[in-house]
Amino acid sequence: MKVLLLFSGGIDSTFLLHELLAKTVGSRKRPNPVKEVVCLSFTYGQPHADKELTAAKAITDKLGVEHLFEKLDFPFLKQDMAGANPVVPNRNMIFLAVAGAIAEVHNCKAINIGCTQSDFETFPDCRPFFLRQMNEAMLLVNSIHIIAPLVGKSKADIVQAGKAHGIDWGETWSCYAPQWQSAKNYQPCGECLACKERAASGV
Repeated sequence: MKVLLLFSGGIDSTFLLHELLAKTVGSRKRPNPVKEVVCLSFTYGQPHADKELTAAKAITDKLGVEHLFEKLDFPFLKQDMAGANPVVPNRNMIFLAVAGAIAEVHNCKAINIGCTQSDFETFPDCRPFFLRQMNEAMLLVNSIHIIAPLVGKSKADIVQAGKAHGIDWGETWSCYAPQWQSAKNYQPCGECLACKERAASGV
C-alpha cells in the first residue's frame, strides 16, 4: 500500500514516518502493509517556514523518502502561531482537503496525519470527532482513508516510543518563532506553545 504523510519535520510526523517505514507493525510484529510513503509539506506563509521545511527535507533526504512541497497562498493562514492564539482557522481541514487531491494523483490509498492527544485542548481540527468526519468525507469523494494513529498518545509517549527507532530528535523542529542568530542559524524561542510542549515531552 502507498500512503501520503502530512510532514512538518516535528516530533509527531517524524515518529509517524519511522512507524510507516518499519518492516513490521504491532506487538505481534506483523508485516507492514505500507510499502511506500510519500511525504507532503505545506508552505503557507508561516513565520517558521524556513527552519521547519529545511528540517523536514533533511529528514526525508536521510531516509530516502519522496517529499512533495505545496504552496498555499491564503492570507489568513499566515497567522503568527507564537502569539496568544496559536490556532490557525481550519488549517488541518485545508491541509487534508488539498492532500486528498494530491494523494489521488499519486495513487495513495491513505493519508496519515500526526495529530496527538496533546493537541486536543488547543486545536479543534486535531480532535478524533473532526478526523472521523473528515475521513467519511474523504472516502465519499476520493475513496482515500484519513488515518491518525497517534490520537491517543501524548508527545511524551511518542518520544519514549521513538527510542525503538533510534530517532535523533535534534533533527526535528517544533518552534513557531525561531530566533535568528546568524546566517542559516536559528534557535528555538523556548516560549511558544510548541517549544513548551517539546520541553515537557523530554526532548
